[in-house]
Amino acid sequence: MRPFRVFSPLAGLSMIGFSPSTTQTANRAAFRDADGAQAWLAAQPQADAAAMSSALIAQIEALNLLDLSPRERFKTLDVLRKAVFAAGTGGQPRYEGKPLPLDADEQAALDAALRLWRAYAVGYRQCLQACLDGDASLSRYVTRVAHRVSSCLRLEQLTGYAGGAAPRPGFWESFHTLFLAAEQIGCAAEMVEDRLSGETQASSVCGQYAMALMLHLAQPFSLSSGQLAVAARWLARWREQARIDGLAVRNAKYSPILLDLAVDRPIHDGGGPARLPRWLSLGSVQRKIRQRLDALAAGESPESLKLGGGLSAENCMALLETLSSNLRRPAPFLPAAADGLPGLAVGVGLSAIHRLLGGKGIEEVVLHSDFSTDDPPVRREAKPHSEAERERWRLARWEGKELALLRAPGKGSSRLALHGLLAIARQKQDYLLAVISGLWQNEDGILFCTADLLPGGVTPRIAEIRNWMTGEVVCHPAFQLSAQADGAQDMLLLPTGVLARASGVRFFDCDGQLLFETRLADCLERGDEVEFWRVASND
Repeated sequence: MRPFRVFSPLAGLSMIGFSPSTTQTANRAAFRDADGAQAWLAAQPQADAAAMSSALIAQIEALNLLDLSPRERFKTLDVLRKAVFAAGTGGQPRYEGKPLPLDADEQAALDAALRLWRAYAVGYRQCLQACLDGDASLSRYVTRVAHRVSSCLRLEQLTGYAGGAAPRPGFWESFHTLFLAAEQIGCAAEMVEDRLSGETQASSVCGQYAMALMLHLAQPFSLSSGQLAVAARWLARWREQARIDGLAVRNAKYSPILLDLAVDRPIHDGGGPARLPRWLSLGSVQRKIRQRLDALAAGESPESLKLGGGLSAENCMALLETLSSNLRRPAPFLPAAADGLPGLAVGVGLSAIHRLLGGKGIEEVVLHSDFSTDDPPVRREAKPHSEAERERWRLARWEGKELALLRAPGKGSSRLALHGLLAIARQKQDYLLAVISGLWQNEDGILFCTADLLPGGVTPRIAEIRNWMTGEVVCHPAFQLSAQADGAQDMLLLPTGVLARASGVRFFDCDGQLLFETRLADCLERGDEVEFWRVASND
């Protein structure tokens, strides 16, 4: 087998993120071959995902430092595959969809999963390097080796997305280099059977790479954990329909997307010509999406279209439309650091936002709990809001109703969730409400957030809820959005779930005055933090 070389400027495969970890030299390898790995696995607590993940990380990192024959390394790594897949996905409920930043235990679980996939990729990458250097013992397996690396990388990516983590430095550079190597060898489009991921029976390096790019384009941090899982399942089925070409293939309906395989970014950012250009064409994927949208609109069920049973037809259509729109154009890049960006005061959390908007908190307005309108509410003297309730963020972009914000480590202690509420300060006592539309964090601890401003003026209210089981009365923050158009109705924002436990509800202003005219009509939208209710007309 003749040696293959990846050309400049990405020559060589031992690159950032892929070299064996020299910090793990204290780990002793428990095995040096496939038989030893099989015996070691039999003695491990494989039902304990956390313990198994730690053990696998230690042993794979130690194995990566050993001087083994390429064929034996490949056989040994393959023996571990089932255990790695089980451990790599077993800890996902501990960090998936959690508010950011993750707490210490959640972050540890995510870090372990990412480290496991990266260590496993390093091992297979050493085998691929041997193939590129002309090792005859792996000549029959070069396509499978390259595919193993691609699946490890993509699962690392999807693991990070589940935990709200952006791919770490070197990730995209590594994936670009892998694709270049597979392209030069001539195995990028060859199908490899692999059912361990539970996605499809077979896929190619090109398909795995295209799926990674599509997952990025799908704006995964704007999707709920359920939506992300469904979108990933759909893209896995359609990934082989994507094309990656050396020249732009023009399509009147779907323009190709420019990549630059010489930089550590998924999509070319438009800052000058690409050094190693490739073009991602998704016309066939878009047609798959359009066919399913048309079929759903005609009355077919998601199950009959193999879209799964987790979403209703209406929610499937909404997600397909979002996916189609996102795949057409990359989201704007955000700066990687907060330095030099203008500052912005932000209120986080319903109670803090209520105080900021109303000048007082619910604890300063004590309402009677007997639902008797004859008794006026008891009032305490209101206290001014504290500056501690406002966090100092940085503004990266403000275009119309859309904002992009960054919060550096140490500039706020609140945990945020997708579709959570923010109060954006325009002046000292003037705030706009915004809903978080995207949320993620990088390895430096910087929190990135996109948000959509809510229309209309905002007035803080107090919702008094009587629990239908216990009779207990609790007061909650609420916000009334005034209608902007003639004939439109106001909206009320309430904490999610409080009305599900209510036998009755009354609304008060922040001076404790009962608002007799405020009644709710129907719920327009329900998020993890707030529900949007239409205020009933007085007609």
